[in-house]
Amino acid sequence: IDLGMESNVRLQIRGMHLRSRTSKEIRDASQAAIRRQQQMAQAQRITRYLTSSFPLKFDQITVDEKSVTLMGRLADRRSATDTWKLVEYPPNESISEQGIICDEPITVSGDRFRAQVPRRVPDRDRLHSGWRIRETDSQSKQFLTARHFATTIRPSSGQYAAEQPRPKSQKGLSGISRRGPLEELPELGIHAVTINLVLTQFLSSNSGEGRERVAVSGPPVYFNSNVFGGYDRLIDFARQHEMVVSAIVLVPRSRRMVQSPLVHSESDGGVYAMPDLSSERGTKLYALVLDRIADRYRNTDQAPGGITNWIAHNEVDFHPVWTNMGAQPREVFTETYYRSMRMIHNAARSHNPHARVFASLTHHWAASAEDQWKRLAPKDFLERLQRYSKLEGDFTWGVACHPYPQNLFAPVAWNDTNIHEDFDTPLITIQNLEVLGRFLDRPEMQDAEGRMRPVLLSEQGFHTDSYDDLAQSRQAGSLWYAMKKVRSLPWIESFHYHRWIDHPDEGGLLLGLRTLPSKAHPHGERKRSWYVYQAFGSESETEATSDLPQP
Repeated sequence: IDLGMESNVRLQIRGMHLRSRTSKEIRDASQAAIRRQQQMAQAQRITRYLTSSFPLKFDQITVDEKSVTLMGRLADRRSATDTWKLVEYPPNESISEQGIICDEPITVSGDRFRAQVPRRVPDRDRLHSGWRIRETDSQSKQFLTARHFATTIRPSSGQYAAEQPRPKSQKGLSGISRRGPLEELPELGIHAVTINLVLTQFLSSNSGEGRERVAVSGPPVYFNSNVFGGYDRLIDFARQHEMVVSAIVLVPRSRRMVQSPLVHSESDGGVYAMPDLSSERGTKLYALVLDRIADRYRNTDQAPGGITNWIAHNEVDFHPVWTNMGAQPREVFTETYYRSMRMIHNAARSHNPHARVFASLTHHWAASAEDQWKRLAPKDFLERLQRYSKLEGDFTWGVACHPYPQNLFAPVAWNDTNIHEDFDTPLITIQNLEVLGRFLDRPEMQDAEGRMRPVLLSEQGFHTDSYDDLAQSRQAGSLWYAMKKVRSLPWIESFHYHRWIDHPDEGGLLLGLRTLPSKAHPHGERKRSWYVYQAFGSESETEATSDLPQP
């Protein structure tokens, strides 16, 4: 019963009947309370881990085709190494768990220690595993290291581009699909695109042509290579026209009762789900799909093209809707998402040493969340992600943020009020983008080489409340205002405008450079913003923008 939010309203409710809870409802409530206690205990273990220090540290973990080689430095040459054991953390195990003790020895030479294990064991590829050393001859059996992931991944072949492709301009477009006229992207001057990489499409419960059975436990699962055809056309088009491809890794939830085996076991709603990193079966399927896709799109210089940037899921700070894994403490959700980022990164880098992974975040920067089980603050999330990266081995990650206006339906992009110029600003929008740059450029947020993390503005757009001249001029003026701001901030690699074409199922938002499709215009009609975006950065920019509204 939704009684609404308005105050001083008199309500009359008729026909209400009260009853005692059924035995099943009592049992379900009891189990839910126990599960919540378990989640809180897990969150506390994660927090203790992140705030702990360890006497030993791996400084290099190398993964090649056959083995995983782990190396580190002794804090004390007299350390009793004979009681040390190597512990593996497969990707389905949280850091709050105990891992799997390995039989391989840890050898010592001078002040260095070393261990080597086979890369593949019968049930998994250890490319995605984390590693620790544990003391086994004491009452506490304490861990001597933090968990550590691969720092060097040697690609399986040399078939990748010699250099990382970089967009020739910041002008990009989001959500490219075959529903639009691809041939107009060069006309617009687009140099970067995002595509939605829907992983569930690649798995099927039915056999058939182009489908290969996957060796996992449980019901039969088949990898469907036919799906590559559609992506080939998009990604190779981008290659031919020198557009850098960023792929958004998505696991949609089904409206049916039967969910894809890629969907997290605790997912209970939302549009997209967290991958199933709670089971060996789920992580094996996730790793397989990532590997097949990364292998195919490894080379940005050859057909069928390549993926340079991998965006891990969508707007994870609003995870109940966009990366659902059920109600979770922020510590548990963040650690799970981090493992997913690591898997994406390692799969991509095992085929392309130029690949990078990005965290997807909204403009709700430091806004306090009433329920931390359902919301994250991007500022806090990035600090935690950086802590993991420093503690467990740095990897090549960046930020894919969505600096929409404060109100997505706002007529212009420069009237936001809930923004500040400090790091505790509730929102980061186009107006105060500089805050994000200053935050990421601090030494404590830089990567292991002292560089600022890469930034993509991977989704933002401006609404037209109608298609009349005033609404179109406001949208075009907002786009020009945003692009001038972005042009002044060279640390922003790409500005991916959202959307290309208005969509009838986007909650009433009309953000496109084109209007809604119709029979007469199946791709919609070009709005004024289309022509302004085309002109931006060219000799015709001044003429195309001469009468646009500005702050």
